[in-house]
Amino acid sequence: MDYLPLISRLLHILAAMAAVGGPIFIRLALIPAMCEALGDEQRRALHEQIRRRWSKVVMVAILFLLASGLYNLIQFLRLSHTWGAAWESGSHNSQLYQILFGVKFVLALAVFFIASAVTGRSEVFARFRKNARFWIMMNLLLGVLIVCISGQMRMMHIGPNAETPIVAGNK
Repeated sequence: MDYLPLISRLLHILAAMAAVGGPIFIRLALIPAMCEALGDEQRRALHEQIRRRWSKVVMVAILFLLASGLYNLIQFLRLSHTWGAAWESGSHNSQLYQILFGVKFVLALAVFFIASAVTGRSEVFARFRKNARFWIMMNLLLGVLIVCISGQMRMMHIGPNAETPIVAGNK
């Protein structure tokens, strides 16, 4: 068994879980609880502690998503040529897959940018941090959209997901 594709896929999924699950928790649970339970000074101190820790998770998730995503795309393109007419260059499936990949990639870059701006320290992006609720919600929505697009793309695979026909003598 070739473990590299499995490891790449798992890293991609785990990084995506952090990139989407983190904003869900932060926006829907942490921020409302902090606003209700803490005063301004305590909230700022806790926010800084969380930002310092979460920024590392964001950077590692971005690294894993980019590296594993590139590897997965190369593997997909390499294997898709063996899947027959449905995936020949210029076919409807191939074109739609490429369009979905492009949309997903652009949305992912937006998520990476927003996550970096919200968790970073640069004064250039201070306005993102001042309006963190909005930008975290935007990242949450973009992340969910990316997951939906990814699910559609995965359903389009007809190669590795297809059952191998049982031929006489081959069980």
